[in-house]
Amino acid sequence: MRGLTSMEIAIIVGIILVIAVAVGWWLYTTAGAAMTGQPRLNVVTAEVTADDKMLTLVMVNPGPVDAQIAAVELAGVSQTPSCTVGKQTSNIIKVGANATCTATFSGLTPAPGTSLSGRVILAGGQSFPFTAIVKPGSTQTEQQG
Repeated sequence: MRGLTSMEIAIIVGIILVIAVAVGWWLYTTAGAAMTGQPRLNVVTAEVTADDKMLTLVMVNPGPVDAQIAAVELAGVSQTPSCTVGKQTSNIIKVGANATCTATFSGLTPAPGTSLSGRVILAGGQSFPFTAIVKPGSTQTEQQG
């Protein structure tokens, strides 16, 4: 019985080295993915006024990272909203902050008492669905009163 030759030892060491590099890369990428958080957003209320077709969303960002709003879609129509975070106008909602966003959807004809499906789309591509209740507008409320 003879021992291993230097070529056999080199092949075994090479295989072990390739496996070690592969496992190390997998651990590195897994840890990197676990450390970067995905933005989340909770839509607290969603209302559309029937006469001016204005959508008003009240949202909160529970974290773990800031959320940047790119668009709001309502009944298949997309608009860029105007958001107020605290006293500032910004489409970036910081962690733990509340925001009120508005957008006008002139192409829609919402009927009071119905609801419309929509979603908030973030700059990273994530979307958060909501259901907006259609409320009568100020002129309709005055006529009914």
